Amino acid sequence: MKIEVQHIPSQGTVLSYLKPARAFPVIKEMEEQGECLFNTPIAIELDVLRERELIRVDGVVSATVRLTCSRCLITYDHDLRHRFRLRFSRQIPTDVHSGGKDEVELTAEQIGLIFFREDTIELKDAIQEQIVLSIPYKPLCSESCKGLCPQCGADLNQGPCGCPAQRAGNPFEVLKNRQWPAS
Repeated sequence: MKIEVQHIPSQGTVLSYLKPARAFPVIKEMEEQGECLFNTPIAIELDVLRERELIRVDGVVSATVRLTCSRCLITYDHDLRHRFRLRFSRQIPTDVHSGGKDEVELTAEQIGLIFFREDTIELKDAIQEQIVLSIPYKPLCSESCKGLCPQCGADLNQGPCGCPAQRAGNPFEVLKNRQWPAS
């Protein structure tokens, strides 16, 4: 997945890719560790446009990924769809440099630039980063998932488990009946 900078037309271009998840090393490792499983290839749509000294890439990644719910531990399919914008540059644009004593110079990372050299932009790492960022950190099969019973491990989404309800303890209750010295 490369962009030849000199071949980008003035009106921009649209690029489409369909890549297996294992084409991305970090995602391959996530699958091997059981964190997720991509059921479909990853569809990547990119709009590439020149903006002065920058190359702007607006993209969408989409796929179906199998995840494990962090509350009830069932596996479920999640339709992943993530929009992003990346900006590539050979150098910091001239209008970003510090202009006076009260102004602060921004770093490339602070303005969200990705540097490239020569006449080719390699997109693989940037796209991989966007895919990983789109995977939920704490996946839930549904917002209303009740999780597992902390006593017997039953799935509370299937109904009550029959364990006696525990009263939430107050950590200050031990102080309630304590005899305090007179001051």
